[in-house]
Amino acid sequence: MFSRLLHTALFLIYSAWLSAQNPQLIFSRLNIQDGLSHNKVNCILQDKRGFIWMGTEDGLNRFDGKYFTLFRNTPGNTTTISGNIITSLLEDEEGVLWIGSADAGLTRYDHRLPAAQQFRQYRHVPKDSSSIPINIINAITQDHAGYLWLATGGNRVLRFSKQTGTFDEPVKEGTRYALSLVMDNSDTLWVGRQGGGMLKVNTHDLKYNMDRRYSDLYADLPHASVSSLYKDKQGNIWFGSWDKILYRFDMQLKQEQAFTTPADEILSFAEDTTGTIWMGGKSKGLFIYDKEKNSFTNLRYDPALEGTIIDDRINCIYVGRDGMVWLGTNRGVSIYNPSQQPFSQQFLDKNGKDLKIYDLQSVNGDQWVGTSDGLYIRIKGATTFRHVPLQYKGHPLAVSKIFRDDDGTLYLGTNFTLFICDPENFTLSLLPNTEKDPVIYNIIDSRIVSIIKDTIANHPVLITVPYGHFIAYYDFVTQRWTSREDTTMNIIKRFNLSDHLIRKLYKTPLGNIWMATAKAGLGEWKKDSWPYVEYHSALSNNNVYDMAEDPSGKLWVSTYGGGLNHFDPQTDTFTHIAASSNLLEGLQLDGWQNVWMVSNGHLHKYDPYIETYSTYQLPDLEKSGGVSGSIFKDTDGQMYVAGNNYVVAFRPEKIREERKYPKVFFTDFLIFNASYSERLKEKEIRLPHNKNYFTFTFSAPEFMQRNTIYAYMLEGFDKDWIEAGDRNYASYSNLDGGYYTLKVKASSSKGNWGNEYAAIRIRIIPPFWKAWWFFLLCAATIAATTYAIYRYRINELLDRQAIRNKIAQDLHDNVGSTLSSIGVYSEVAQIYLQQQKNTDLKSTLEKIRDACGEMISELSDTVWTINPRNDHMSTILQRMDSFARPLLKAQDVDFHMNFDIDITRLNLEMTKRKNFYLIFKEAVSNAYKYAQCKNLWVDVKEGQHFLQLIVRDDGQGFDPGRVKSANTLSGNGLRNMQRRAKEMKGECVISSIPGEGTTLTLRFPIP
Repeated sequence: MFSRLLHTALFLIYSAWLSAQNPQLIFSRLNIQDGLSHNKVNCILQDKRGFIWMGTEDGLNRFDGKYFTLFRNTPGNTTTISGNIITSLLEDEEGVLWIGSADAGLTRYDHRLPAAQQFRQYRHVPKDSSSIPINIINAITQDHAGYLWLATGGNRVLRFSKQTGTFDEPVKEGTRYALSLVMDNSDTLWVGRQGGGMLKVNTHDLKYNMDRRYSDLYADLPHASVSSLYKDKQGNIWFGSWDKILYRFDMQLKQEQAFTTPADEILSFAEDTTGTIWMGGKSKGLFIYDKEKNSFTNLRYDPALEGTIIDDRINCIYVGRDGMVWLGTNRGVSIYNPSQQPFSQQFLDKNGKDLKIYDLQSVNGDQWVGTSDGLYIRIKGATTFRHVPLQYKGHPLAVSKIFRDDDGTLYLGTNFTLFICDPENFTLSLLPNTEKDPVIYNIIDSRIVSIIKDTIANHPVLITVPYGHFIAYYDFVTQRWTSREDTTMNIIKRFNLSDHLIRKLYKTPLGNIWMATAKAGLGEWKKDSWPYVEYHSALSNNNVYDMAEDPSGKLWVSTYGGGLNHFDPQTDTFTHIAASSNLLEGLQLDGWQNVWMVSNGHLHKYDPYIETYSTYQLPDLEKSGGVSGSIFKDTDGQMYVAGNNYVVAFRPEKIREERKYPKVFFTDFLIFNASYSERLKEKEIRLPHNKNYFTFTFSAPEFMQRNTIYAYMLEGFDKDWIEAGDRNYASYSNLDGGYYTLKVKASSSKGNWGNEYAAIRIRIIPPFWKAWWFFLLCAATIAATTYAIYRYRINELLDRQAIRNKIAQDLHDNVGSTLSSIGVYSEVAQIYLQQQKNTDLKSTLEKIRDACGEMISELSDTVWTINPRNDHMSTILQRMDSFARPLLKAQDVDFHMNFDIDITRLNLEMTKRKNFYLIFKEAVSNAYKYAQCKNLWVDVKEGQHFLQLIVRDDGQGFDPGRVKSANTLSGNGLRNMQRRAKEMKGECVISSIPGEGTTLTLRFPIP
């Protein structure tokens, strides 16, 4: 059967192989020097977000086109990846990444979980039957029911339930080593085994079949060991085998075909967007199969060329969503970028001479290249260049400028002088009298860099620039050269030549001439009978390298140090293109007026209509440092840039930027450098005020240009977008409380950001003293306090007014009554005096005396009461003692006064002080007048928020029920004491028993 299958395919494949021609495919490279953790790459995958994952022999790498993020196992740490030898990757429908390893089983990775939970390990644990039976995993695939199938190195094929986390072994016979897996369109699992041929398992009912002939390990059978399996877009199954034969099973014909032409063990497959099958060989490089042409192409590693595949062993192949092809090898990753293919690199000298390329022109349809070693010419239709060395009188010539006059004369500017060249036989001749000029003939350490034809003094002239020597021109009428050495003409002063370093003379279609200088800026050649140069130095840098005029008559000017400028001669104004690279060299305009430039070894483009700036990495097969110098354009619009010994040709209209605005993803969120990546899925990240030092990291996977730049803005804090270049993080600290939105956008073209951005909302919860409710509470408190103070002052005024009214009333009642009594007694005394009733007169005068004494005492008490200096309790106690002790001593009554020492610290406000003292005074006065006592005791005590006064005597006492009032001249009595106690919001209790004395108890509240 095997022989028949070989014959059915061999005649097609062999003839196709012999006729195939290798295309020129350029590959870029990634290895440990670029940040890859290990050069041996076993598997590659692009996830749903666009990141490229690379499984290596030393860890898992995530790549966004600029930066690598490495995931490695830490022994003993279950929050890391389970192993470091990564063999297979699979992303399921939920965006979870499943990672197979050759040293530590299976790992589940979910970037949306907290950092400590993102990795979940499934490792073999001895004596644990629920763990994975073996740690060696060679391949992973998934069936339509969501089960994972694992090809293991010693335990056949395992099925894993993601829901239960359990493993089972559906097939328990045959060889125990499974190498590869693929799921066909009928949900049948194909298992490539080592030494057992192919196993097929129905994933629905787990029935399986295998060819029992493979049980004989010595049987002469095809694909006994299947190292790789792949299903193409038509559903056909491709597989590579240890027998170094390529196989394809046609699902429609149900027939197996064998391809012997690659003669290598195929380790990996992939199908690109055109349906071409890419195959990675074990030892013979890359094989590309064109289905339509039924032909194979083989690409091998060439150590002499940088743009070939990096190694002949290709472990894995992956085609990204952008059409890029990634090859994982033992020496790193090779990348095929379709956008890079319009650039064709052509070497001039096959022996690898160190050639400096100065100029490139079309001459009679052929391509002439002026170099540091003569001419290199490619005849129209040819693929290689022919070297034409040039000499003059034994001097090897470098051709630095090629110029063809309108009359067909071909001039070559060299490092010796200007020659006329015969394009048929390459003979050189001089213009008449050239040898007489000391500058243009045998140029000292320089070369002619620019040639134009014009008129000076109405004579046709050929103007040249021997770099470093100003200019020299040849007058066709006088047949002589004029240069800086001509003291008669003195062209330096006459022409106003202020800079001897002139790079280029540029003549516009209308005949205007412009001069590029290294120090004086842009020179404008003013035509008159004698020319005069006027300099424009308002551009971004005066080191002008090149220029070109657009259809509007404006000039595009490249500067070495100041980037790109657009000059309007009508207004004499320069517009600097901020997005441009600073170190610009050559410049050309294409048919759409895009500006193409050389800078930093790369090709750059500026589109003035949409204001985008792009950079292109060109093929550099020998890594010679990239392109430099001028950009050349032929009559067909094709452009050329030059490097060391090579030119890169391209058609501008075929250069397309596939993607200008890569989608941005937030990759981590850190608070004080601790990861909280799980919070990125929150609609709003809420942070307390003391945890507002945070960093967001972000990434925009882009692999075509690989020059992604970022801009971000924290809305609510930043006033405008911050252009961060290739920096992929933003940090903020000490933000005020409030709402913020972080916006991040990315672009692969400078100056053109577009309108798409990723955003995440942040809320900083302010401290309570900065919260709105706290300000409202403070405002309410201040308002309430202000109102309380206002009311307090009003109440104080009312209280004072009430006190004044009371004092006035007391004075009116007491003093007025007393004065009225004195007045009456005075009239009575006068009558007694007239009647000569001396006894009655004496009695009346004594009453007047007593009334006056009481009135004086009342006035004294009133004045003392309203004096604020007497608020202190110690002063009150002193006055009480000063009143009672001498009064009672006159009647031989012993006065006993006791008080708690702590009450001396108290202050009584005026009303309470007055009433307290007057009640005491009334009680003492009553005892003095009526009690006939021998002792009087006064106790002042402080309780809990009250003050108590006890006045007790040992006199004759009285019956309280029979006493209606106290009859004194001042009107004070027992009822008056009750009234005063009520004013103090207290109580006054008088208890007395006839013959046993009297006790007065006053109790009133204090603060």
